[in-house]
Amino acid sequence: MVLGTVSDTQARVGFYSHVMVERMAAQALNAQDFLAAFKYADRRCRVGPPSAAHCLVLRAEANWRLERKEAALADLAEALLVDPSDLAANRRMLAWANDDRRRTAAASLIGRDSNPTILRVAIEELWRAGDRHWAACSVFDNHVTGWIAWTRANTVAVSLAVENGTLTSVLEPNSFHPLASMEVQATAFLVRRPPSRAPQTLTLTYNGEIIQVRRLAPNLSTPPDIRTEACRSNTPRHDTSEPTVIVPVYRDVQATLDCFVSLIKARASSATGQHPFRILAVDDATPEPELRRYLNELAADGAIDCLVNETNLGFVGAVNRALESVPVGDVVLLNSDTIVPPSFVERLAAVAHSAPDIGTVTPLSNNGDIFSFPTPNDLNPMQGYESILEIDRVASIANAGEVIDVPSGIGFCLYITRDCLAAIGGLSENFERGYLEDVDLCLRARARGFRNVCAPSVYVGHHGSKSFRHEKRSLVLRNLEVLDRRFPGYRRECRAFEIADPLRPARARLDRALTWPSEPSVLILGNRRGFAAVAEERARHLRQRGERAVLLLRERDVVDLRVADGSSPQAVRLSFGSEAAIAEAADIIARLRPGRVEIVEPNPLPRLIELIRKLGLPIHPWLTAGDLGEAVTSLPDETPLLAPGKTAKAFAEARWPNRKIVLQDWPTRPLTLTPIRGASQSLAIVPSAPSPASFRLMRRLAERLQQRGPSRSIVIAGATCDDDRLMSYANVFITGAVAADEIGDVLVPHNPGWLLTDFEEPAFGHPLIETARRASIPVAYRDWSAGSAKPRKGDLAIPADADDQELVDAVLAWVGLS
Repeated sequence: MVLGTVSDTQARVGFYSHVMVERMAAQALNAQDFLAAFKYADRRCRVGPPSAAHCLVLRAEANWRLERKEAALADLAEALLVDPSDLAANRRMLAWANDDRRRTAAASLIGRDSNPTILRVAIEELWRAGDRHWAACSVFDNHVTGWIAWTRANTVAVSLAVENGTLTSVLEPNSFHPLASMEVQATAFLVRRPPSRAPQTLTLTYNGEIIQVRRLAPNLSTPPDIRTEACRSNTPRHDTSEPTVIVPVYRDVQATLDCFVSLIKARASSATGQHPFRILAVDDATPEPELRRYLNELAADGAIDCLVNETNLGFVGAVNRALESVPVGDVVLLNSDTIVPPSFVERLAAVAHSAPDIGTVTPLSNNGDIFSFPTPNDLNPMQGYESILEIDRVASIANAGEVIDVPSGIGFCLYITRDCLAAIGGLSENFERGYLEDVDLCLRARARGFRNVCAPSVYVGHHGSKSFRHEKRSLVLRNLEVLDRRFPGYRRECRAFEIADPLRPARARLDRALTWPSEPSVLILGNRRGFAAVAEERARHLRQRGERAVLLLRERDVVDLRVADGSSPQAVRLSFGSEAAIAEAADIIARLRPGRVEIVEPNPLPRLIELIRKLGLPIHPWLTAGDLGEAVTSLPDETPLLAPGKTAKAFAEARWPNRKIVLQDWPTRPLTLTPIRGASQSLAIVPSAPSPASFRLMRRLAERLQQRGPSRSIVIAGATCDDDRLMSYANVFITGAVAADEIGDVLVPHNPGWLLTDFEEPAFGHPLIETARRASIPVAYRDWSAGSAKPRKGDLAIPADADDQELVDAVLAWVGLS
């Protein structure tokens, strides 16, 4: 059917901006046209900019109303990954889920929702899970307000610790409170905050047990000084005091134990025989007795110094308390879920003092955002202790002396010089616990003339999110608002840094220097511009068979090398512009221990093919396009050309009758498209990729279909060269980019009765085309087999040499509109 819940004027006046599509989805939901709502919401989630949580909630609501409950819950789960505190997503998860996700949503809503009806449902869910008290508070400059609910208690109190004492109030139950019931007592509270330049701490207790602690930012704090002129001294201090490694500790016994074991080993490994650094742990009121006992034992043995917080101050409070006790020497802020190698402090210190304007230093890590290795901005697997030491040892050689400027450091392991600390002070109290206050510190340092740098010669293992787990994303989002106000250009700078990727050469050097797995591999030669999807699909097949696939994706004359399972190497780049570069490429390829080389692009780089032949590697070229370049056709006659399907085999036999063609069917996904009863059917189109040729044909088809059958709509599953222009036709809808395994879920709500695909140039083995060709509804396609492959009943095999007009006429006749 043609979408009809939005006015024709809107449907033509460039409304396909992301904002207008969101509005249209909301309007369709309000009109109870849930199919249209899904279509618009789904498109919004597939086009830029990246979807906010509310976009995914719109699609979840439409899916739920269409009885697609698993899809709706999946959308909510994705929304909560984007923003775990999103009210709409949490409310729906509480109402719709029937597993642990329901309890997680209830806990999130307790602290954020103001609707008493929702809160009562959340309390009931958490009560069933064993909770007996719940509370929420909002912090303002002059006061804190909130509520607390409980089941059985002799005393419920709220305390505010200020500079000169503690203000405590015992709370009485209020039977008229909206959350009060026969089983639950509740009351509201309001605590006045005296003016203070120091942080304050709010504590809620239940029968003497602490149930919530909030560290409150100073309400007389002066605006941060972010002047751009340099405030550092060009002559560094000669502070000979040993650095102090500060480790705030809260949860996770095993990770913390491993961290301190590695720290103590690192300190003992000093070549001087003296302790090169001091270890200062901060027990931030850990709720785990075993962890507290372990810290006490280490402190009693003299292995560490330990500060103990009576109440939990959070990362910022714990670090600032430690900084107050360390008046001299550089410091290292270290997460308690890290593993450090020997001499890491000494090497970070060497980088920090290699120039007088360096303020902070961050090493590489498996989990360190831009500092992550081998893949940046990704959670790479955490290695064991010996593997971490080996990566660090290799990095210390491969990247010796390297210093790379970065926008900011990351607090999993952040070396800060004393000069820098003296200029900027400690961490800002304006951030909620544990995220981005390290970035704020680095940006304040840069504003005072200090540089933030990476030391790629040091590698530290990092589990990540061990203490706060699900809360991390929510905290990051809230803290980003504070950071944006202070440094409004920081996010743009980070995006530019990620695009330029100045750390890539250092990652590549480390990648090359590491020992790679000894198991044989299969090299897959592809092209980023046209055949990356085919290469990825082939890698997926090989991994399913237990083979190690290595992708070599070409961009002009440069080849990026990447192991499909995410292991090293990931950053190695091959070039062939000189004899030395070719020799290096030969060494790298040999180290991959390739059993064979599979070519899935028609025009591989001739110098690469020449090198592979010199290495004596078996070459398996696949037919994935309608033509082959000289690098493939010049292979020895006995080299078979592999066909990923019967159509490809028939095409190849007709095109190259004297060449040996071998059929090796690639596994393909089934595509079941269940019809919607009583709804008009649409024509689905699945192009392989955006191209001017496919755009022209789809536009001509839309024009003719609008003339012949204005009630018949077209839905294009994918992206085009100009979505807005095509969607200006009232009978055309474009979903946005899809993956092969998503085609069914995306198309079913559009009720396709026919499907057109494979109408451009031949694209054998392309996951979108191969999946679409196996749809459960009639399929039209260009017959590249020249009639040798018999079409299924109801399918339309269009002659391969048909021009656009002939193809459009054939499709119109096929759908009954001739």
